[in-house]
Amino acid sequence: LISAVLLVVIGLALIGLELQKNVTLVVNGQARTISTWGLTVGNLLAKETIRLSTADRLQPVASAWLNEGSVIQLTRASMVSILADGKQRSMRTPLQRAGNILAMAGIRLYPEDQVLVDGEPLSAEQKLPFSGLHTVSVRRAVRVRLETPTGVKTFYSAAPTLGKALWEAGISLQEGDHLAPAAETPLDGPVQASYTPAREITILVDGKQIRTRSAAKNVGEALAEAGLALQGLDYSQPAAHSPLPASGKIDVVRVQEKLEIAQEPMAYEIEYQPDPSLEIDNQRIIESGAFGVMAQQVRLRLENGVEVSRTIEGEWLAREPQNRVIGYGTQITKKVANTAEGKIEYWRAIQMYATSYSPCRLGVPNYCHDITASGLKLQKGVAGVAKSWYGYVVGQRVYVPGYGVAVIADFGNGIPGKYLIDLGFSDHDYQPWHQNVTVYFLWPPPPPEQIMWVLP
Repeated sequence: LISAVLLVVIGLALIGLELQKNVTLVVNGQARTISTWGLTVGNLLAKETIRLSTADRLQPVASAWLNEGSVIQLTRASMVSILADGKQRSMRTPLQRAGNILAMAGIRLYPEDQVLVDGEPLSAEQKLPFSGLHTVSVRRAVRVRLETPTGVKTFYSAAPTLGKALWEAGISLQEGDHLAPAAETPLDGPVQASYTPAREITILVDGKQIRTRSAAKNVGEALAEAGLALQGLDYSQPAAHSPLPASGKIDVVRVQEKLEIAQEPMAYEIEYQPDPSLEIDNQRIIESGAFGVMAQQVRLRLENGVEVSRTIEGEWLAREPQNRVIGYGTQITKKVANTAEGKIEYWRAIQMYATSYSPCRLGVPNYCHDITASGLKLQKGVAGVAKSWYGYVVGQRVYVPGYGVAVIADFGNGIPGKYLIDLGFSDHDYQPWHQNVTVYFLWPPPPPEQIMWVLP
């Protein structure tokens, strides 16, 4: 009897050992090992107080038998709110991929469409994080037609803004790039845009170099973008209407115009008046005279501070000159001088430079001529003076110490700055003269109208 009871106990123990097993329960991706006496998946879930909803996914099914090492997968259904094509719908599903969820809701995805899960971009093939509530949105891709300097590029994008769409298309906007409409423009429908990438430019202005970037159509727009719009008479090189230069260099020339009043002195003239109180060849100043003033309005043009032109815009006489008046002596008296040839009477004595000449010493090579301007024969006793004197003194008799008496009957070119007398000789009695002498004009004087009162 004891043996029979022992066998029963042992048998029951063996049956109990056979009924107890270790299984793995995975709930929403979290796994744990459970030792259980349950016979089915449903027994295990009931023992673990896990209740199922109709939308939950269980593998294997609740009626499936448990074995040692069984793996039970439970995916709780999530409440998903779907926003697509302007409509909102909700569903409870255990599906974990957004693409599958959208397909289950009858929403078709197209290339370049964008899926957002709880506000964050997520690939349609990626699994949603385990959560009781999700929002899945579909941003439809729109057509973007982009005009560029190298041609037209067309693509589709579901980016929220035009700038983001360009970035996704490999176009990174930089400072100075031109994009119209603006990068912040929402992509809520097809967009036609133009894009011009900026270029590096260097602006030379006010003695400084300013480096910037610009996509402007011409130089004037580039300067305006840089806050350097041309003002007044300013100009640029190249000109404002010119396209941006290949070198990228733009010179800004600052132009100023000033009005100045310039004054130029005007020389006065000299007037001579006879003065009977003075001896001949003496002078005195009656009126000293004063310079006049000619005024001019001058327009000065300066480029980058350097004067480049002056233009006279008006001229007027600010002050008339006042002539200098000089009185010259007209008093003639007879004078006497003792010379080596005896006493002479004269009315005028002038310091002159004496030279000599003869028929074959006229200063012309291989040329001889013995007739003077007056018709007298050239010989000793004939003298010549500068042509400017000749008309006044022709025929007058003079005395030259060391030479003697001569009559003025010839003229020459003279020497500037000197009172010149040329003493005549014949070729056989020629004597060279090159010295200063006192020339005495012998008494009597000629009529007043034939007297050179003021020596030139």
